[in-house]
Amino acid sequence: MAHDLVLLAQALKRSATRLALIGLLLPLCGLSACGGSTSEPTGEQPSATMPLEAPTWLNSGVRVMALGDSLTEGWPSSYGGYRFELYRRFIAAKLPVNFVGSLTNTSNGLPDPNHEGHGGWTSYDLRDGRRNSLDAGNVRNWLAAEHPDVILLLAGTNDVFYTQGDETIAANLLALIDRIRELAPEAELFVGSTLPLRDPQLAGRVIRFNALVQQGLVTRMQLDTHLHSVATHDAVSVDDLAEDGVHLRPEGPGNAKLADAWFSAIRGTLERLSAR
Repeated sequence: MAHDLVLLAQALKRSATRLALIGLLLPLCGLSACGGSTSEPTGEQPSATMPLEAPTWLNSGVRVMALGDSLTEGWPSSYGGYRFELYRRFIAAKLPVNFVGSLTNTSNGLPDPNHEGHGGWTSYDLRDGRRNSLDAGNVRNWLAAEHPDVILLLAGTNDVFYTQGDETIAANLLALIDRIRELAPEAELFVGSTLPLRDPQLAGRVIRFNALVQQGLVTRMQLDTHLHSVATHDAVSVDDLAEDGVHLRPEGPGNAKLADAWFSAIRGTLERLSAR
């Protein structure tokens, strides 16, 4: 009995210590990663439903199109994924940016919800339209309507689930890149490498696919100063993935890490274009 009382006393002491620590951390949370702006990206992520305060320059500034699949759209359906985190960084850096695109879904709490993230679409679909829903458009329609200054392309995840060879799916993504350069030659195109997947076989395929795409990108970048490569694959890990092994967990740091990778790559371009 005496032994049980000792164990109970120890447990109560540990609980009191944890509660005290929580009491200390809560005020700090309000000053940093729980929705407040900071001068530099922190890599931390607020609640998935916490709204951002609309900046004074909302819907003005450099026109940025986030283009891709559900990793751009945001997952689950109520959350804007890395776009939410990236917009936090625009606000913190006082960079006026206008997200553009034909879609506004999956953007709860995001003051500027426009994007071109099409869940389930492959590189081929983005380039030429989905065969069973041609009215949803394709990159030709979206670029003609929005005239972006900067394009953030993150695609290829859905491609690796198909049985086509690595060379074929890499060629499809490079063909999408070529189509964008043809349609918007003055836009700054930033191409992110396809993110990791948890399944070992698919993860290996992503690595081979990215290497093939990167070879094609290097050749093209030598001739095109408006084309850029971003190592988004290396910015996150399988630990950042949700249970489906594909999407980034909205409550975890993965979307913030991805936003940091984008922001580091595009900040200089945004500053230059904002000064025009």
